Amino acid sequence: MYSLTELAKQLSQPSKPFAQWQPSHCGELPITINTQGEWFYAGSVISREAMVKLFASVLCKEDDTFYLKTPVEKIAISVADAPFIITEWYFQPTQQGQALCCIDNLQRVWVVTEQQPLLLYNYQQQLIPYIILPNGLSARVARNVYYQWAEIAQADQQGYFIVSASQRYYISKT
Repeated sequence: MYSLTELAKQLSQPSKPFAQWQPSHCGELPITINTQGEWFYAGSVISREAMVKLFASVLCKEDDTFYLKTPVEKIAISVADAPFIITEWYFQPTQQGQALCCIDNLQRVWVVTEQQPLLLYNYQQQLIPYIILPNGLSARVARNVYYQWAEIAQADQQGYFIVSASQRYYISKT
């Protein structure tokens, strides 16, 4: 059985050294990510998943602006909400208890931990859980996942929550 740290390390994506990269801002690209996590270039959907994954690997958010950032350039793009959507989930046993593993729309797995918590944000006049990801990014929980969590959620005076690695993460507040 893994420790939570071992599980997170095994599932994590190789991270780019964004903090070490200090390129000049090179303007904007006509790339947008809509509220469903779909990527577009000049209004046309980017249908090649490998291309989207490549762009996602160099995506970061700095000072409320989303960028595609490399060692030599930093180009702004538009994101309607969160760049990623949590579409599936499962629990993985760890030494710290069941860990909530969330799968995004690019088939990447993120473990809900204190470093990558679930937080509630306003989306279309409702409080919706988002998982906070590295490099200033986030992933909004899809409606079907939210409803699945609602069926297994526990309640206290603060609201409804799910537990990941013995920590409570609220999916709604009272």
